[in-house]
Amino acid sequence: RFKGVYDRMDLSFPQDVYDQLNLAIGAVFKGWMGARAVKYREVENIRNLLGTAVNVQAMVFGNMGDTSGTGVCFTRDPNNGNNELFGEFLINAQGE
Repeated sequence: RFKGVYDRMDLSFPQDVYDQLNLAIGAVFKGWMGARAVKYREVENIRNLLGTAVNVQAMVFGNMGDTSGTGVCFTRDPNNGNNELFGEFLINAQGE
């Protein structure tokens, strides 16, 4: 399905992993001022931020049984904005 986007746009998918990484990082920074991101910050009353960040890490398989998993962690609770650690995880599941 993802490759279909490239095909429809008459683009070739970059084969060099560093090109892929640079495109992915660029997409994050470009998305900071996207309509959805701006609206989200407006609705959630999130103001005075300078930008966003990108973390790059190696992927591991999280769906290898009950000793593996996937998760996400935030420095603020995304449900209410409280300045407290918030995280969720799933056992035996693959992440994004």
